[in-house]
Amino acid sequence: MSARSLLAGLLLLASVGVAGATAPEEAIIALDNYTSPKGKNLAVAFSDQLRQIYNRIYHCRPWLDVQKGGLGFTRPVGLPGDDRYLNIWVQVDQQMTPESRALGPAALRASAMFSRHGVDLLRQVSADASIFADPTLYGYSVILTWLKPNGEPGKDPQKTETVGVFTDKATVRAFLAKQIGAKEFVERATIVAFDGNERVGRLPLEIWDDDFATTFKPKGYETDDKTVRC
Repeated sequence: MSARSLLAGLLLLASVGVAGATAPEEAIIALDNYTSPKGKNLAVAFSDQLRQIYNRIYHCRPWLDVQKGGLGFTRPVGLPGDDRYLNIWVQVDQQMTPESRALGPAALRASAMFSRHGVDLLRQVSADASIFADPTLYGYSVILTWLKPNGEPGKDPQKTETVGVFTDKATVRAFLAKQIGAKEFVERATIVAFDGNERVGRLPLEIWDDDFATTFKPKGYETDDKTVRC
């Protein structure tokens, strides 16, 4: 069995908890927090769609928790200009096993997390045709945070790892339509990573097929809103 397969089995199949949910009013970026008219105008125009994205994650991906201010039209910190990305930032709920605690390196964990959750979230945020067509939207971004192997839920935030992937919207569409491969998608993307609060260099991210998001269901879980199509 490859290291990639082993990690998927030991680390991510242990992700069976139901994340504590951030309320939509906190998860969706408030209009007053936008720093330019471009971001604010997008947020006003697509407020209903942002709420729909939140609802789909809340009801259909209960192992993910959208962070406070984690859903909206942001720009990557440190990059020039005002290119706006429809961004979603989630905390991944997971339960570490003794086997998974011994695994590494960080790039493999990031690859497994993005393959399992990031690609699915890209589909969620890029599904609306009207948002995609807006000429003031530059792209889409997904940020994932999860516990390091030595972390404990609810404890020191320095015991987390984070990866963010920012990509122009044409590249996202081509990748999801399988018009370009994972390697080309990664080469085109801006990738940021953090060990706790410390930024690290660009990780050599790999992406592989993973149907966890569309096939896994926590035992005994039923959504309380039957109007949401998962």
